[in-house]
Amino acid sequence: MTKIISLPTIAAALLACGLSAAPAQAGPNRTWVSGKGTDSGACTRAAPCRTFAFALTQTAAGGEIDVLDPAGYGAVTITKAISIVNDGVGVAAIGASSGNGVTINAGATDSVHLRGLTIAGLGSGSDGILFNSGGNLAIENCVIRGFANNGVLIAPTGSVKAVLRNVTADDNFDGIDLFGNFSPIGSHFNVTIVDSEASNNTNAGVVASASPTSKAAIGILRNVVASNNGTGLKAEKGVLLVAHSVVAGNFTGVSTDSGAFILSYGDNNIDGNGTDESGTVTLIPMH
Repeated sequence: MTKIISLPTIAAALLACGLSAAPAQAGPNRTWVSGKGTDSGACTRAAPCRTFAFALTQTAAGGEIDVLDPAGYGAVTITKAISIVNDGVGVAAIGASSGNGVTINAGATDSVHLRGLTIAGLGSGSDGILFNSGGNLAIENCVIRGFANNGVLIAPTGSVKAVLRNVTADDNFDGIDLFGNFSPIGSHFNVTIVDSEASNNTNAGVVASASPTSKAAIGILRNVVASNNGTGLKAEKGVLLVAHSVVAGNFTGVSTDSGAFILSYGDNNIDGNGTDESGTVTLIPMH
């Protein structure tokens, strides 16, 4: 006689052996947000969620959150590999009148990609994008403005590779700050800034700095405009390599502290500032 065993009996037996009847779902690889959405469910295209923060909880690590329409989507803290993408549907805004717009506390090998975001500090927010940890960072087609500290602060606790493309950092204290914040063990961290603008910032447009005992940043700048800042480009501790860029209309154009370097390929326009150069700018040959 064939004995029929019920599904609940099978499930109980599996659990008794330390196994589950079905694996837990990690969430979809792609989710959506909309100004008309609701923070519930799985953030599907048909039933999108309302905020980046909730959509992040529903998206698998390494996945993508897509913006469907113009709206404000709220501040978010990123703790895993993720892409947040607005591909031209209008303004996808993050307003942060206090705290940070985007905080990145990802894993050492995680990649984070931000595209098409407008992040506003309204004069009192701390940092627009604060990168504390992660393996790779890409920021493109983003506007970050009105923050009391930094538009973008890359202050990793370990090595990171970062690329900023078509980024505007406007009306902050510092526009883009590359800050060495980890043990001298290991290499410098490298940031490439391409086709971007840092203007109207109280202190500096782009600054390379570090804590006293940390490795400093190496910033590679090409086609960058730094205008109407306190200082256009500033190396406090670290290196800025600058090509095909414009530094004009600042109180000080470029500034280097002792032990820091600004290396110019000789094809930059550094003029029309209160003081064009403070410290030494080193010319390096082009090949």
